[in-house]
Amino acid sequence: MAAENITPLMRQYQTLKRQHPQALLLFRLGDFYELFYEDAIVAARILQITLTSRSRESGQPVPMCGVPHHSAENYIARLLRAGHKVAICEQMEDAAKLKGRKLVRREVVRVITPGTATDLALLEPKENNFLAAVAWDSSVPAAGLAFVDISTGEFRATEWSGADARAKLEDELLLLRPREVLMPRPESLFTEALPLDLGASGGVETRLDDWVFREDHAERLLTTHFGVVTLEGFGLTGHRLAVSAAGAILHYLQDTSVKGGGGLEHLDRLAFYDQPDALVLDSVSVRNLELVTPAAGDDKGPTLLSCLDDTCTPLGARLLRSWILRPSVDAEEIEARLAAVAELKSQTVAREEIRHDLTGVLDLERLNSRITLGVVMPRELVALRHSLGRIPVLRGFLAASRAARLAALHAQLDELADVRERIAAAIADDPPAVKAFGPSETGVIRAGYNADLDDLRALGSKGRQTIAAMEDRERKRSGIASLKIRYNQVFGYYIEVSKANLHLVPADFERKQTLVNAERFTMPELKEYERRVLDADERILEIERRLFSELRQWISTQAGRLRQTAAALAQLDVLATFAHLAAARNYVRPELVAEDDGGRAELVLAGARHPVIERLLEQRGERFVPNDLYLDGGAHLVLLITGPNMGGKSTYLRQAALLVLMAQMGSFVPAQQARLPIVDRIFTRIGASDNLARGRSTFLVEMSEVAAILNLATPHSLVLLDEVGRGTATFDGLSIAWAVVEHIHAETRCRTLFATHYHELTELGGLLSGVQNVHVSVKEAGGNIVFLRRVEPGCADRSYGIEVARLAGLPRRVIERAREILARHEQKEHKLSAELSPGADPGAGENGASPRSAPAAQQPLFTPIDREVLEALRDADLDQLRPIDALNLLARLKDQVS
Repeated sequence: MAAENITPLMRQYQTLKRQHPQALLLFRLGDFYELFYEDAIVAARILQITLTSRSRESGQPVPMCGVPHHSAENYIARLLRAGHKVAICEQMEDAAKLKGRKLVRREVVRVITPGTATDLALLEPKENNFLAAVAWDSSVPAAGLAFVDISTGEFRATEWSGADARAKLEDELLLLRPREVLMPRPESLFTEALPLDLGASGGVETRLDDWVFREDHAERLLTTHFGVVTLEGFGLTGHRLAVSAAGAILHYLQDTSVKGGGGLEHLDRLAFYDQPDALVLDSVSVRNLELVTPAAGDDKGPTLLSCLDDTCTPLGARLLRSWILRPSVDAEEIEARLAAVAELKSQTVAREEIRHDLTGVLDLERLNSRITLGVVMPRELVALRHSLGRIPVLRGFLAASRAARLAALHAQLDELADVRERIAAAIADDPPAVKAFGPSETGVIRAGYNADLDDLRALGSKGRQTIAAMEDRERKRSGIASLKIRYNQVFGYYIEVSKANLHLVPADFERKQTLVNAERFTMPELKEYERRVLDADERILEIERRLFSELRQWISTQAGRLRQTAAALAQLDVLATFAHLAAARNYVRPELVAEDDGGRAELVLAGARHPVIERLLEQRGERFVPNDLYLDGGAHLVLLITGPNMGGKSTYLRQAALLVLMAQMGSFVPAQQARLPIVDRIFTRIGASDNLARGRSTFLVEMSEVAAILNLATPHSLVLLDEVGRGTATFDGLSIAWAVVEHIHAETRCRTLFATHYHELTELGGLLSGVQNVHVSVKEAGGNIVFLRRVEPGCADRSYGIEVARLAGLPRRVIERAREILARHEQKEHKLSAELSPGADPGAGENGASPRSAPAAQQPLFTPIDREVLEALRDADLDQLRPIDALNLLARLKDQVS
């Protein structure tokens, strides 16, 4: 488009758009934010609003759409959820005060991206809004990861190296679920070997220039921001990729922060962490155990988080989520949490009073962030004042605590009395509901806080009396009884005189406007009064803005104290919630047992219950059937669990993992007794899934998960395996499952629950010293089956698959035909087993017991006959064997296996 054909307004728009080409530019025009050209087409489709067009520029209509500025947050939130960045362009001048046709000056005051949003309307209150950055070095290979929640101030970094660095990075991203991930541009050699799939983690990819990730640039940014000489105090020495990622985040935040607003003072520390600092959960286990999201993908489905989240504050809800995904492996830390929960559980009144007072505490972390970023609203400061008013009461409840953790929280809870008092002195109790100071938005600062402001307000409040006195005086002086002094926004103050009285108008009146029935005048005294009043209004607004800014800046200097108090409140909320749940649901305190290097400690659960399913059953008026579990590093290393589908095998597996996880979070657990060692990792292989987009079938995904378990598990790990080998041919799958159990028993030596329908595997209970058989019991009654949900010693004799299919609603003819086919297979198997039994009568098969009368013995996978054949083949010297001897050997071997 030729520059001479563009209006000044559109020229201004295009200049700003060139500065932010990757963002949707919300261009302020009066009471609306307008979008133009391609931005308008994209936004109209996402927001489902009407797409119109502006007058033609160079003969072409300009697509446009708009949203009201007073309700823009909802629209911006939808654009962010769709993965777009939004640049907010505001009018920096009051159009009413501009003379002539001068264009209003506009500037982009902030760029909001999915990972940098701070407005409460744009955030999920119970979830972190992480912005992550990834640095990669393919020559090692090694990966660095940093992430920040700008709305809370959490800033952490980590690093991995070795062949599994990329896998660990992807797992961590799936756990974090960042809203946005920063990476170098694709053409950079820096990332040529890192094709991350961010779709699974839900993050939006943002590419930055390669130099942003340079270690020297990153280190300079970080040391300047934190005011330190070296990053050694943050644990980042020797972690160059972690430094690169953290520096890229800080660069991005500074580039998108509020123009002319605050800074990033609440980001006052950067913590390096290592995966072994917490119980390691890979993305597969998080999904299979349904910790924070349902495996079926239904956001409203039951999870461990939804079961335990009875927190009173958004602070506590986010910390609970973090503890679920990162349970502690520090015995002292776990015991400190458990002791605090035990004390709160025993003090019912104090506990519930604490929870009641916590309900009145707003999200201090995010309020703190908005203060330092310079976007806090007056009413939010009032809310902060009220929230801080709860802290002295909460500290009073903790004053006499015996538990060390509660005593520590009492010390960490800073009452911030100076902050509370200063807000109370400066901000009115009910300030106007504004999003930012505008041309006419006053009344924020409390009367009595500033003498100059009070004087100016007094001038305005006395205005009516002044005008009334002036009007009365001029009526008497002129003799015009109907004379009126009025005001409007166009002409300001004026004197109105009817046509009939024009001959009485004094000489010092100056004509301003002629109407049909009257004339409007002014006079020097009235013009001077108008000037003073208008100047006072401007001065009032100017002083209020300055005082509010000074207050905000002062509070931002207390960001560290606010963040410490917020962290203490979050932990108190979670611990009080654990105590509340323990009292209400009959949870018991787990006993942590020390473990030697070989992982020999006992894992004992008596009367254990699945926390999520128990709650679902209670809502339906049903009772959960508890079960016991015993594992150790010796004879009970591996439990082989058999039984029918729907019998409860998967529940039994998940239940064990969830109770271990809850205990290491510091929570009491649903059981009669729990004695647990510290577990370093939980692995799961449950259910069927595929990844066809990456060319991975269901069975390949299953084998990949099993491979990860066998390669990474340690004697201190807990492993849950369900139906290994079911995704391929029967004998292939059976052979793989057998070999997996043998490897775990001989090499990995990790506590394992192995659920299977391969009954042949139960033979391992007699062959391997550390394998035990248990089964889920079933009762047959009148041709039907009843699932007892009880796990008992021994192995199951049947799978009851056809009965489960009948319950699922398969047509009756299909069920009957399946029973016929099953009877034939069982009869053949029974005949074969009878013929192979020592001393059996070969002719007894047809007249023997019906397959229904007794459990049919299944042919073992590895029989003594098989081993004899193998030994004979190994011993045969083929180089010395004559043809006749070879034929005789082959005949003998055939007789043995036929």
